Amino acid sequence: MAATALSGCSSCGGGTNNGGPDAGNTADGGLNGGPDGGGGTDGGGDPDGGGGPTLGALAITPVKPLLTVTGSTGVSQRFTVIGTYTDGHTEDVTSQSTFSIDDTRLGTFIGANFNSSATVGGTSFVRARIGTTSVSTEITVKLDQKVSDTTAPGGTTPVPANPDGRFGGTVDAALKPQIVYPNNGVMVPPNLGQLEIHFLSGPSTNSLFELRFSNTITDVRVYLRCYLPTGFTPPSGAVPSGQRGCIYTPEDKVWKFLAESNRGGQPVRLIVRATDDSGTGKVGVSDPISLQFARAEIKGALYYWTTSGGTGVMRYDFAGTGTPSATSVLRASNVNSTGISCVGCHALSRNGKKLVAEVNGQNDGRLALVDLSTFNSSTDKVNLAQSATKLSNFESWNPDGTKFVGAYADSGANTYNLKLFSGTDAAYEGEIPNTGTSASPANHPDWSADGQKIAFMSMGKVGTNQRSYKGAIKMVTAKTGGWNDPVTVVPSVYGLNRYYPAIAPDSSFLVYNESTCPTGSDSHTDCNSDTDPTAKLWAAKLEANATPVELTNANRGGVLDNGETKLTNSYPKWSPFVTRGNNGETSRLMWVTFSSSRKYGLRQPLTSTSGENPWSTLLWMAAVDPDKVGSGDPSYAAFALPFQDINTSNHIAQWASYFVSNGCATESEGCGGGATCCNGLQCVQLNQDPPIPCDVAGACVCQAIPSCAPSFEDCSTVAPCCDGLRCLDKTTGADCTGGNCTCTPPCSGVGQACGGASACCDGLKCVTGTSGNTCQVDIR
Repeated sequence: MAATALSGCSSCGGGTNNGGPDAGNTADGGLNGGPDGGGGTDGGGDPDGGGGPTLGALAITPVKPLLTVTGSTGVSQRFTVIGTYTDGHTEDVTSQSTFSIDDTRLGTFIGANFNSSATVGGTSFVRARIGTTSVSTEITVKLDQKVSDTTAPGGTTPVPANPDGRFGGTVDAALKPQIVYPNNGVMVPPNLGQLEIHFLSGPSTNSLFELRFSNTITDVRVYLRCYLPTGFTPPSGAVPSGQRGCIYTPEDKVWKFLAESNRGGQPVRLIVRATDDSGTGKVGVSDPISLQFARAEIKGALYYWTTSGGTGVMRYDFAGTGTPSATSVLRASNVNSTGISCVGCHALSRNGKKLVAEVNGQNDGRLALVDLSTFNSSTDKVNLAQSATKLSNFESWNPDGTKFVGAYADSGANTYNLKLFSGTDAAYEGEIPNTGTSASPANHPDWSADGQKIAFMSMGKVGTNQRSYKGAIKMVTAKTGGWNDPVTVVPSVYGLNRYYPAIAPDSSFLVYNESTCPTGSDSHTDCNSDTDPTAKLWAAKLEANATPVELTNANRGGVLDNGETKLTNSYPKWSPFVTRGNNGETSRLMWVTFSSSRKYGLRQPLTSTSGENPWSTLLWMAAVDPDKVGSGDPSYAAFALPFQDINTSNHIAQWASYFVSNGCATESEGCGGGATCCNGLQCVQLNQDPPIPCDVAGACVCQAIPSCAPSFEDCSTVAPCCDGLRCLDKTTGADCTGGNCTCTPPCSGVGQACGGASACCDGLKCVTGTSGNTCQVDIR
């Protein structure tokens, strides 16, 4: 007799708890008091059938139901379960079944009745279980929502009642509106929240608009007028004659409809339709764009240099819950020295506790070192390090924040290697030999997250650290007691400048800038590594003689850039986290920030007074699939960071894992007894793995929330399981309340444990063996 092995269950979301851990009436969801819900291992009364017929299989109806939510309340669906017994008879066993849904965001069960959410859509699996036998079916909750915009500035004509009925006219190409931001193919984190939608109205007769976001689980339509944010006027030439520019920012409920339903899922199609108020006119329809929502939220703190307010360093907390805005952290007035006109180039320790910043730009090299855990930017001042000695122009920290690497090749320099400094007081600790000479100084160092590599620019033609030419990207690797000699990752090439490397958070590859010089030159303001108009982003594996690939999607401008390719895509830096991607359980996603002079839809950066670039720059961000590096463009279309002041120029968006302020404790520092952890960290019991909550002074430390654990690995109330798994007590099978817990899948696949809280997936049987109960193919 041949038997075909069945695969285990896919994971989609957590189960529901309505009594027992699987929404049953007993601790293990069973019915007859046995360890697996009956007297035998397959959920029946007798393991070998000697006591009468036993339950062999379950069937559930309806199969693959589609529930459509159209209002403010969810939709109810009742399920029925039919059991087939070993003697061939069938009976309705609905009342004996325990029901759950993998993704509990979509709704909950009361008995056999599923009640959907009214705010989150998606696709998941409904499961019914008796003992260790289970059955499942796919379920889809679709949001079909119509929203009239209420966020327009005062004085805007209200949207009429029942606006959807006014879009029934025939399509007329002459009335076509146009989406100009975001770019087609953009991916955004689900906690971005402020993504603006910019569009051109079409002819002036268009007075009523519909934004339609759609895919198989989403049909959200927003009805609105064309308006602009208060105080904003589009720049000359941005809006064609006879049309109007329109900017809409989704309100919270609309954003939740879109982001929570589609995070980690399929793309959303956006079109704009336009008509007049009569309800009898024709309709203009825009070309569509596609946007995606990443599975995981983005966390961490972003620090960037701005030219506003006399220049300084600003910061923004991606993990924060308050009003989304950037705040000042370091200005020239915070430096306790005369003659300080600006603080600009800066670097953050990875835990966010320390900041080092260079003052006054090129040919200076003096550093300010700041402990952010105690620093008050409103009142405090810091002294210049090493009695105002010229030390470095660009810096990068090692993983634990104990030291940083720098480079200085400007006036007064007498050595050109990479230099190492103490992270405590910026004391000079030595050089990394053979990394620079007077003819080819080292520049732009970046220290990898694993601590084993430092990438840097090697100048091909000498300039200052701020402006240098014909660069190559090189790398040194750590060895016992020092560093190996440099290897070339990407070589120096005539007519190009390669500079500003940034190592990805998994330490396997880097991105860097490449600028193109005018024909017949390799030293020009267009390629001097200082906001070069021709700057683009490239990626290369972190190895000798790597093959570079352009980040074409991230480099590409928007509709209103009109095909311009000189967009100053410069100063790349990485978010420190690697998150799960949208392309399966093993896919990964990273985020890179950079500066760019491209148009921000109807907005645009300021004109520049530097003489090198006609435009200032704003901060942009793009998702990157690290597993595509080496096989094609790994990037997605970029979006502008919405919290920045756009009436200035912003550069060098450096990241830290956590937002440190007001004396909060950082990684591995004590907490509990009133001492709090910084945002993104949690207070846990010392030396407990996995961690459990703690609030006892002297017994607790701050730790990062750990990455999710897979099936059958340990978990706790603060050490989560991956999507679709539940953290259950190993002994009782109940929801975890302590530290004796494991990640339990919705059902167990072939060879996986069963019994207690673990049912077998569809068609599998829980069989007792020498090593315990496991799910096997039923070949009876």
